[in-house]
Amino acid sequence: MFIVTAKLNRNRLIGMVVCAGLLLIALVILVSARSWRPTSAQGEAVTPSPKGVSGNDERVSYLHGFGWEVEEDAVEFQEVLIPERFDGVLRDYGDLQKEQGFNLEKYRGRLAKRYTYLITNYPGANEDVYANLLIYKNTVIAGDVSSANMDGFLHGLLPGAA
Repeated sequence: MFIVTAKLNRNRLIGMVVCAGLLLIALVILVSARSWRPTSAQGEAVTPSPKGVSGNDERVSYLHGFGWEVEEDAVEFQEVLIPERFDGVLRDYGDLQKEQGFNLEKYRGRLAKRYTYLITNYPGANEDVYANLLIYKNTVIAGDVSSANMDGFLHGLLPGAA
């Protein structure tokens, strides 16, 4: 059996408590300052997987992966035919999707499903902002965030992509 004793004076004990408190405060600041986006071991932003998005819960969870809070139920559902030719606005939309890692050209002439969700946490929004997901066979093949307001906007799923 070992018995260890240590002699601490009052000043040393107070110093240790203050240091422990400062370390705790620094830890809280570091944790709260982390970006909302999950990161990989290399520090790169991780986006949710577009595969296996088969139901409403998975669609909502997919949008949560980008930091969007949305109403639980889609405000609109529509089947859309992806055109054979991309020109004008469709070409621009396809380019936006390519920037996000999607390639709509692979789905030309196919019937996909578009789900629209009302975003409830869009920063500084004075009007309704929507997230659209285009899904083909349980895989997200395109997505955007938009405002239908007269001076509205359209950007990718990542916040701040405007």
